[in-house]
Amino acid sequence: MRRKFLHAISVLFAAALFMAGCGGALIQNVDNSNYLAKKTSMAKMERAIKQGGLNRGWKSKKVKEGHMVLEILVRGRHFVAVDVFYSGTGYKIQYKNSREMDYNAQKGTIHGNYNKWVRNLEHDINYELSKAGMRGYSSAAATAPAPAAAPASKPAAATKSYEKSGDTLSLSGKTVYIRSLAPYAAGAPIAENIKSECVIDKQLVDFIVEYAQQNGINVVVKNDIAADELELKVAIVDAVSAGTAFTGHRKYTAIAGSIVRGKKEYYSFKGARLSGGGFWGAYKSSCSVLGRTVKALGQDVALWLASPIDDARLGDQHLIR
Repeated sequence: MRRKFLHAISVLFAAALFMAGCGGALIQNVDNSNYLAKKTSMAKMERAIKQGGLNRGWKSKKVKEGHMVLEILVRGRHFVAVDVFYSGTGYKIQYKNSREMDYNAQKGTIHGNYNKWVRNLEHDINYELSKAGMRGYSSAAATAPAPAAAPASKPAAATKSYEKSGDTLSLSGKTVYIRSLAPYAAGAPIAENIKSECVIDKQLVDFIVEYAQQNGINVVVKNDIAADELELKVAIVDAVSAGTAFTGHRKYTAIAGSIVRGKKEYYSFKGARLSGGGFWGAYKSSCSVLGRTVKALGQDVALWLASPIDDARLGDQHLIR
């Protein structure tokens, strides 16, 4: 009964937050087509757009050179898709379609949250461009968000024994295999009670498979992966279980992974997520809160798989080593 009551309260709270943005705002498209002070390559621009989208949970799909579609689904209901047209000097973000966003084609209006989400997307794209050393003319050039305090322990570096493939690889229509358990990286500073009492090594794989399937990527669990098959290799490089139900949870999980075939690596990523337990977190167990972190990481990896880029950074990036 208590669980049903708490769930109802959380749903009503989320709905209230969304309704607060109602009223119908004019759609604001973004024209940064001449944003860069110096021309860059299409590949670098495309990477900045993809990584910027990943930072906020946007799934990207390349339509053709110079055109991508980015999509986001908020709280499982509110859907937005935008066209992003780009060149070596900048990009444009234009409304494409939406669901449950109060869109009015005649008036050109939409729920106020749309413009906020697009501004955040612009912010993150500009930030990725600036990180890559590309200076923009716009005064809206993004700055990094203020980082939260990082856990005291340092994740172990993921070891690699693969040649970097120079080929691009789309996973659409392909099967990607993943082992049933995500191993703990050798030498990772992870407490033994986490390994023995929690099941985040299994949960992480299960969540990746679940959310990848929802995103149209066929990820299948298989332990005897052949050398000529695509494999998603994922390892847990750190997990910290700080705090208690009385003092407040502060749980953290970091992972590293890559898509490989045989000895060739196509794309790689690092990701991290921090959780305090969420709604009524004080009543959750430590393993339950760590489970929340790997659930979020599963969603992050699934978004990345929809349009992977090399050396991607997922989730709470300020915690990635």
